[in-house]
Amino acid sequence: MIFFNIPSVGQLKPSTLFSEDDHFGFIQTIIGEEYNRAVITKECLDYYNKTNERYWDQIITIINFLGIKKLDSKNRFSEIALLDFVAEKFDNDDDKPAKVIFDYLLSQWQFPHPIVTKNRTINNLGLNAENIRKDFPFIKPYQIILAVLKELYNIDSSQAYFSNEEFYWFGYSFYNTKAKNYNLKSIKKLTKELLYIRENGWDLFRGIKDNSGTKTHLSYPKGFLKNSSILTDDNSFYNEQPDFFIGLKPIGDLINVLDSLIDISGEIFEFDRNISERNSKLCYDYSEYLYDIDRVNNWLENVKLYKRLKNIYSKVQPIPEDFDEELFRKLKIERQLKRLTSLERETVTRQRTEQHILRTYLLKNKKSGTCAICDKDYPIQFLATAHIKKRKDCSDYEKRDLNVVMPACHLGCDKIYEEGYIYIDEGLIQSNLENKEITEPLKKYITNLEEKKCNYFKEETAQYFKHHAKQNI
Repeated sequence: MIFFNIPSVGQLKPSTLFSEDDHFGFIQTIIGEEYNRAVITKECLDYYNKTNERYWDQIITIINFLGIKKLDSKNRFSEIALLDFVAEKFDNDDDKPAKVIFDYLLSQWQFPHPIVTKNRTINNLGLNAENIRKDFPFIKPYQIILAVLKELYNIDSSQAYFSNEEFYWFGYSFYNTKAKNYNLKSIKKLTKELLYIRENGWDLFRGIKDNSGTKTHLSYPKGFLKNSSILTDDNSFYNEQPDFFIGLKPIGDLINVLDSLIDISGEIFEFDRNISERNSKLCYDYSEYLYDIDRVNNWLENVKLYKRLKNIYSKVQPIPEDFDEELFRKLKIERQLKRLTSLERETVTRQRTEQHILRTYLLKNKKSGTCAICDKDYPIQFLATAHIKKRKDCSDYEKRDLNVVMPACHLGCDKIYEEGYIYIDEGLIQSNLENKEITEPLKKYITNLEEKKCNYFKEETAQYFKHHAKQNI
């Protein structure tokens, strides 16, 4: 069952984007990069240390639903200032902006979705819904869900919930009727039908639920809806109802809050339905619409959910259209290093170590590079991301410093520097062979490097080279 295009590959919640799964963290690493699916797929596997070749396909489903695949006119991933702000706050243990943005995203949830809804026919589960991208009317699922729950609440506050069976019927009925009653004018009729299901059961539910290959996937829409500040999956509020799915949370001024959310959740992002969901300009326009600071602030101003958070996004700065690409790349890498809450791969809050990010900075988009020691050019697979000061001796701040690493070739320079067979003195390479195991070929290799200039010696790296020399002389 396709519940209004909710992705069935991962929970839509702040931690998916900003911590355990860190999908937005990965997107930040490819900002400014052209969308080449094969290249991005490989980078995705490297980032998450995965072997599943389809892992990017799973992530992109979530990214598309949340409007994060923002490709510019050159087909490059673009920054989203609002989410940059939310991610930084989340990393600093302030999760309020993330919670608010997911409340907001619920209100923006629409069907057909411009980027996710495909032009296809559903012909399983007894459904025959054709051309759903083109033929279905625009609806706002969250608005309709809230309106139905409000109607139930007005009938009897203890009835303001959906069971799993009822919500499954809700989705099935939507496709089966081609959304005929899924608008605010038909809420009473839709509620009446739901109450009939509650009283008499839904014969089709058991057959569909138990049918091999078509088991219910209610955890995904529930995961998204649980982000709502006024919904709960705690059935203790509803007399421990069996098969409980989700219901209204008993909060103060509930009806006024509901009314404000229902009123402001009706706006639609209209698009040409003949355009493919993969159209880059459509992706860009939808992202611009969704994360427009003025739109978000207007939503905040009008919903009666937050008393002290009206200006929570007031410090978000728009990203200039013109920027120096090299400077931007450096700032992006520095931001990624800053985001690391732990620098070891064992962590569940950041799966990527800083070493990978530093290598991206040194060699990103290059087919070859120059060794900092011998000054010779090699394909990048022959170059190590070498720490000038040994990583084990670095503070956390130094581990995040872009200047702590240099490219050094695997053909010898990386190892002889690491083992202290050479050191750098005022920018010049010096041999350090006393009390070292040495052979004639190795001695010749090092002698050829003596007194040559190290092309990575500069003011910003001098302290690290000095520490290396002191540890080895």
